[in-house]
Amino acid sequence: MAKILVRYFPTVIRTASCSLRHLSIGNPNKLAVAKSTILQNIFTATTTQRLYSSGSSIGIVDYAAVKKLVNEPNKLLIDVREPKELQETGQIPSSINIPLGIVSQELAANDQVFKSKYARDKPQPDTEIVFHCKAGVRSLKAAEAAVALGFKNVKSYEGSWLDWAEHEGLPK
Repeated sequence: MAKILVRYFPTVIRTASCSLRHLSIGNPNKLAVAKSTILQNIFTATTTQRLYSSGSSIGIVDYAAVKKLVNEPNKLLIDVREPKELQETGQIPSSINIPLGIVSQELAANDQVFKSKYARDKPQPDTEIVFHCKAGVRSLKAAEAAVALGFKNVKSYEGSWLDWAEHEGLPK
């Protein structure tokens, strides 16, 4: 269990000032102090972001945060559904459509190609990028791909289109 915690929650363990040795041998003094901090940090981390052993994280956003993106042109909202899905349901205002199957390729394209296809500047490594899809599964995969390409401010709209449609009174 200790190895799993250190592998998947290294930041949480460091924050609690607890090492693998402390967790493995069960140092009672260190564990008593660190236990509640570790559990609270794990709960907080897993409800607001996805943590990876590489130290990268993917933020999780909700309807209210996505609703504000319309007024924030420096942030990029990417819908990773297939074009046919958008025709059936519509799309979130200010989002651009880059299907999941080509999201890595498009984010790796040069600046001019990206701008000519999407009428938006290509995101820089520190640009906030929010991905969404229908229910939140594909958006998380796209976010993982963006992190792998070196983007640092990546988020996933966990409720995605289904949540948006519910709040906006649109067909799902």
